[in-house]
Amino acid sequence: MKHRTLCIAVLLCAAMIFGTAGCSNTQDTDVKTQTESKEDKKDTEEKSKETPDKESEKESAASKEETVPKDESKDAVKSHAEIQESQKESAPVQTGQAFIYVPDENAEGWDVNQVEIAQVTADALIGQLVGAGVLTDSITVQNFEETEEEGQYVLKLDLSSNFKDSIRSMGTAGEILTIGAVVNSFLDTYQAEAIQITVDGSTLETGHEVYEGFMTHMDYQ
Repeated sequence: MKHRTLCIAVLLCAAMIFGTAGCSNTQDTDVKTQTESKEDKKDTEEKSKETPDKESEKESAASKEETVPKDESKDAVKSHAEIQESQKESAPVQTGQAFIYVPDENAEGWDVNQVEIAQVTADALIGQLVGAGVLTDSITVQNFEETEEEGQYVLKLDLSSNFKDSIRSMGTAGEILTIGAVVNSFLDTYQAEAIQITVDGSTLETGHEVYEGFMTHMDYQ
């Protein structure tokens, strides 16, 4: 009897020991599973964080690639503009032909001198007339315009007031020859149909004549 009781006690102890070991193993397994689950979740979050960063880097790289051609295009346009500007600066100034009417020695008409000037302008023509002794050197151009009136190519020349003062000091013949020299010189040089001469924006009145409106090529009679 005692021997049987002892065997039962031994079996119970063994069962308790194995049961405790099994629980311990189960708990360890659960803990291990939870730990692995947490680590997997952490890895997933880290990968999730890395993915937007990589996508952002790709977008940034693509943006840089798009910017490069635009910058190159701007540089190309700038380079082309600089070349054109350089060509303009290096281009030689074209000379022009001017026809300068000068009263002849007998005051019976005009001698026509064909001269070469750096650039055909109203100031250049007045300068030529001053140099030829037709006008005084105090006369200047106030305004000059090339335009069209009634289908004709015409000129509008506005001179300083001392032009009128100079004309008024002349006789009739001198007035006609001087005004005719200005009119014909401008018309022939610019190949225009008519010209209007004013003084400080007003009609030219000399005492002998009122020069209102447009004048065509003049002949001395």
